[in-house]
Amino acid sequence: MDSPAAAFPLEHLQRTAADLAAALDVRDAVTAVVRTGRDVLHTNTCGIALLDETGTVLVPQEPHEDLAGLGLGRAVPLTSGTPSAEAARTRRPVLLPDRAALAERFGRGPGLGLNDSVLALGEHSWAMYPLLARDRLVGVLRFGFLREGSLDADEQVFAATLADQCALAVERARLLHDARRSERRYRTLASAGSLDLFTARPGEGIVTDLPGWAALTGRDVEALRGHGWRADVHPDDLPVVLATSAESVSSGVAARFRFRLRTPGGWRTIAAVSVPVPADPTDPDSEVLEWVGSFDDITDRARAAARARSLQALTAALATATTYPQVLDAVLHASLDGPGAVRGTLAVVEGPGELRVHRMLGDRTRRSTDLPDVTLDDLTALAGERGAFPAGRAGVAALPERIRPYFEAAAAAGEEAWAVLPLASRTRRLGTLTLGFAEAEAHEEEEREFLLSFARQVAAALERMQLLQQQRDTADVLAEALRPGPLPPVQWLATHRVATTSAGVEVGGDWAELIPLPGPGGVVSRVAVVLGDVMGRGARAATVMGEVRTQVRTLALIDPHPTAVLRGLDACARAGGADDLVTIFYGVLDRDGRLLAASAGHLPPLTCSGGPHYLDVPPGVPVGVDGDCRTDVLDVRLAPGSGLVVFSDGLVETRSRSLTQGLEEVLEHFGTVAGGGPAEIVGTLVERMVGEGTGTAVDDDVTVLALQLG
Repeated sequence: MDSPAAAFPLEHLQRTAADLAAALDVRDAVTAVVRTGRDVLHTNTCGIALLDETGTVLVPQEPHEDLAGLGLGRAVPLTSGTPSAEAARTRRPVLLPDRAALAERFGRGPGLGLNDSVLALGEHSWAMYPLLARDRLVGVLRFGFLREGSLDADEQVFAATLADQCALAVERARLLHDARRSERRYRTLASAGSLDLFTARPGEGIVTDLPGWAALTGRDVEALRGHGWRADVHPDDLPVVLATSAESVSSGVAARFRFRLRTPGGWRTIAAVSVPVPADPTDPDSEVLEWVGSFDDITDRARAAARARSLQALTAALATATTYPQVLDAVLHASLDGPGAVRGTLAVVEGPGELRVHRMLGDRTRRSTDLPDVTLDDLTALAGERGAFPAGRAGVAALPERIRPYFEAAAAAGEEAWAVLPLASRTRRLGTLTLGFAEAEAHEEEEREFLLSFARQVAAALERMQLLQQQRDTADVLAEALRPGPLPPVQWLATHRVATTSAGVEVGGDWAELIPLPGPGGVVSRVAVVLGDVMGRGARAATVMGEVRTQVRTLALIDPHPTAVLRGLDACARAGGADDLVTIFYGVLDRDGRLLAASAGHLPPLTCSGGPHYLDVPPGVPVGVDGDCRTDVLDVRLAPGSGLVVFSDGLVETRSRSLTQGLEEVLEHFGTVAGGGPAEIVGTLVERMVGEGTGTAVDDDVTVLALQLG
């Protein structure tokens, strides 16, 4: 079976991670996963079925309309004899390499009709993965293929990772849905009645009782009359309340404001409206006799809205983060903006036995240090599965001795309460997220659930970015290992080459080289000129490039004729079973200027022999593609002193420039320097086509090789 998912293609991981992080409802998450199943695993169908409210039936979920044909499925009872039901019941993947395996394991069970429906689609192999969030079954992810064969090891890792990300995204989408539903409920309750109705008079303050206020604060009703209510308003909010009231009195218009109210259980959020009652309603300048208004307790509504905004803000920030430091900054900023903490601290494992701490205070500057005296086991024991929420001196005193000094220092800086939240994925623990609060409020169960969901989203983002960083580190190692050495010296030939990669941290799949072909007595009277391009980037492209480069060298030394070399490459590709797209220009240049050249789907070379022009090399098809017997070879003689230039498509084709336009521009620039040496030719073409001064956005490798006959 082919391995399109091998080595975790970075572009798909990045796109899927961003799509799932930005998914605000279940359908968005389903669409992202179905698209990735199609693009990476080449599925015929890819379905997601979620447990219904009864927990007894798997209900298929529809992606957006552009992928509707891929997301097929039927409702499946958990008791049925189907692969999806078994994956759900056992919480383990079910892999079926062919129809015989399906019939043997499920064909005679009570779900036969459901199994027949997938056979009608023409599929021959299947894979089902349970969706688990916090060890709770959410549903099942199903892949259907037109080919036979089980998923290989790389594909199984990719599918399991995709299932984990899908489960987290679905859970987050449901949480956001519940938060929005809670907010609507709170709005309805708030509009149905008020905490208190009041009457106030100029110079006297409030002249009516506030029984609701008194019940919340535990204060005497009489003590709230006049201006006594002000003592319960948060000190930071009181100046705004008084200024708004004064402005309302002077202007004679209604006043609306919010403030925090001190209660034995913590601060509550109150919304107030106050409307003037004039002595003469028909006279806009009439004296205001009194004010009537209401106090509404909107704490739950405000909290629900704030929680939804927090998760949305974190999702948006993580969706745009492309590096590990950016993820750290996004998480710490969101910790201060969303849950209302005065300090956010990430303690994360970033290497074998290496615990790193990243803090952010009100100045929004991230500070990073090592944590040598505390281990991951210490943090794991403290946070547990459901987090730890110490508060006040008593809470700090009850902490483990190794941890306590850090919280004592935080308390000395003004913090009164903390939330220590576990950061864990399905397979490993990453560390903790600690939020410090300036007030010792008790975290109710709903608030704790929100904070734990916040931490789970953080953990998923950190693990995803650490995985991507590992992929980039691997690419760096490959880049160094596969970096081309100097071109071999050939007495009768001047040469120059430039090979760059646009991504900086990723190795590409282009290469260009010169292979001396010794004749009798070891004299080099001809050379093989090669430029190859493997589609894609990263570890996979680099690995394929190394394999094909070795194959070309070997084949050229056995029989350097272009037909023999390209046929040999086709045979190697078929034997290896790979489906990577590889294009190659290959030519044999004699000392007397004779050139035999052929192409496997690559761009034609330039020459100044007889004037600047492209050589009419037969185009051919990419390596391994059927239908080309490789008999078409260009046989031409280059004039003494003339040159040959081969290049990759990164030189000519960009997001803002078509291939045709790029080829015309390269020929034009080549005409101005065709009489120069190889170094001048290569430098000019690169600078004018993709140099910094061109303003061209380059997102592909650029490789150029120039030769000049002596």
